[in-house]
Formats: sequence, structure tokens, C-alpha cells
Amino acid sequence: MKASLIDRGKYYRGLLVLVGRDRIVDRREHSLMLQFGKMLDFDERFCKTAIAELLDNKHIDDEAILFDESAIVECFLRDALRLALIDGDIHARELSWLKKIARSNNLTDAWLDREYRRLQKEALPEATPESFEICQYI
Repeated sequence: MKASLIDRGKYYRGLLVLVGRDRIVDRREHSLMLQFGKMLDFDERFCKTAIAELLDNKHIDDEAILFDESAIVECFLRDALRLALIDGDIHARELSWLKKIARSNNLTDAWLDREYRRLQKEALPEATPESFEICQYI
């Protein structure tokens, strides 16, 4: 299954919101978001602007994202947890927002907690866009 353009857009928007939840855009997050944008086939200028204006952009809100495909929501949540763990720890605001998305897409907090614990125990590969699960759906 390939992710639709709509779900790819929701995926990218979701990662943007996640990156901004702790009110800090780390250089690794910035770099990854540009790479994700390219991989998802979004215009580079759009991505640069979205990242630069992330913390002040009122159009990027924290409303729960509803994905069209259940496989994509699970993929998004696992990838979002990995992205949140890049700096070594997940901020409470990040985890709270991801739980909101999980619930809105009919996944339980327990499901997200299991994925979080599993990822914490794993030796995560170097964070490159190609190492994230979304690659299976592009």
C-alpha cells in the first residue's frame, strides 16, 4: 500500500507539530524535517518556511490528526516516537499529543505505551529518513 498525498501531508504536518511541542527545534530535527519533506515529495521552499515559522505559525495547530489508513497512523506514531527520542528523551507535551492522536485514530494509550517502551529498549538505527517506517509506504 502506498500512502496517499493526503496522508503524506498529515504525516509531515504531524511531525512538524511534534517537533514544536517542546518549543525547541533542534538542528537534527530541522535537518530531518527537510529530508522528510523531500522524501515525501514536498517543495523544499515550503518545508524550509514551515520549519522556520513553526513556533509562530498559527496554522500549525495541535488538533489531533485523523489519518485515512490505519497502517499509516501506526507508522506515524512509531516514527513520531523515534523522532521525539532523537534528543534522548520524550517531552511530556510530545507524549501527551501523541496519545491524543492515538485515541482519535482508535488506538489506546496502552498501545502507544507499549510502542514507546519497545523503542526505548531497541538500539535505534541512525536517524535518517530512510530508517523510518514511512519509507515502506512511499
